[in-house]
Parts: sequence; C-alpha cells; structure tokens
Amino acid sequence: MEADRLKGLRETKVVALGIGSGVNQTELNNTASAPPDKNVILVKDFTSLADVEEQLKNASCTGW
Repeated sequence: MEADRLKGLRETKVVALGIGSGVNQTELNNTASAPPDKNVILVKDFTSLADVEEQLKNASCTGW
C-alpha cells in the first residue's frame, strides 16, 4: 500500500481525510500516521470541509 511506503519515510506524515458516511474508519486509521485521533479527519460532505480547515492545517503543517 502506498500509505505504508509514505509512513516509512522518516519525515513524512500521512493525514487521512474521510468525506461522507461511507468511509471505512479502520482503513483511514491504518492509512494515517499515528496517532489517528490527530491525523484522521472526518466530515459529512464536501461543504463541511471549511469546518475542519483549522484541524486539517494543524494536522498537516505541525511537527510530530
């Protein structure tokens, strides 16, 4: 899986974004870097992306 290769790189952080009700939470947790509570973000639809903008910035732009 590509996410596993990314997570194996020393300075790479994987943030998983799930959109909609059909997302597989386990798959997102396994894809994202640890801890999943900081690196997995869920929204109900595309219009809700603005609601998690700050969370997404923090997850993707801050250090480990």
